[in-house]
Amino acid sequence: MAFIFLPVSSSLMQLWNSDHGHVVEACKDSLKKLRLDYLDLYLVHFPVATKHTGVGTTGSALDDDGVLEIDTTVSLETTWHAMEELVSMGLVRSIGISNYDIFLTRDCLVYSKVKPAVNQIETHPYFQRESLVKFCQKHGICVTAHTPLGGAAANIEWFGSVSCLDDPVIKNLAEKYKKTVAQVVLRWGIQRNTVVIPKTSKLERLKENIQVFDFELTKEDMDLIGKVDRKHRTNQPAKFWGVDLYA
Repeated sequence: MAFIFLPVSSSLMQLWNSDHGHVVEACKDSLKKLRLDYLDLYLVHFPVATKHTGVGTTGSALDDDGVLEIDTTVSLETTWHAMEELVSMGLVRSIGISNYDIFLTRDCLVYSKVKPAVNQIETHPYFQRESLVKFCQKHGICVTAHTPLGGAAANIEWFGSVSCLDDPVIKNLAEKYKKTVAQVVLRWGIQRNTVVIPKTSKLERLKENIQVFDFELTKEDMDLIGKVDRKHRTNQPAKFWGVDLYA
């Protein structure tokens, strides 16, 4: 059973790229700002350490050519062991990863003493990543789908992405089930046993997003959506950082 989260809990936070060498300090800074004693879940936001810009900041240092300054002195293994220390200290209950591909996830399983509870990745009908999803689930890692609707209008504007919400197959299914296209896409994600976390600031969309538990897609319709995969990533941070972290 997969759950859909509406507003993201204040007890779920992420370690920013520039804090890989300052994990404990960054976590304590988040706890102080949130006025909490511990976090339920703390994620490594991206599998890359970048130049430190100050604990708790989310800036990205760029060089003179506008390229992200990657810190080559901190490995992902070092970062993960620092994350494990947070669990030992009682500052965090569970730790996880985000934007890790299948090989980085495999490596994390090799060197981890505390297995990642979650891998938060982009996945939606146009970027299904079936191998990664199944690998994580096989090894007991919960897959959280960020951008579960494919980014919709925002990513079309920012990255020129193609939206799965305009797909004719999914539109036909929405008519069949008398649901919106977004509801069909979210239901598909839930039936894959992924946790879907759609983002919106509009109350009517929040209500729409939660109304996905009163119907179920048939296996045939799940298979239909499975065939629309374009292997199309919508989030492209290279536009801002000058380097393709997914290359």
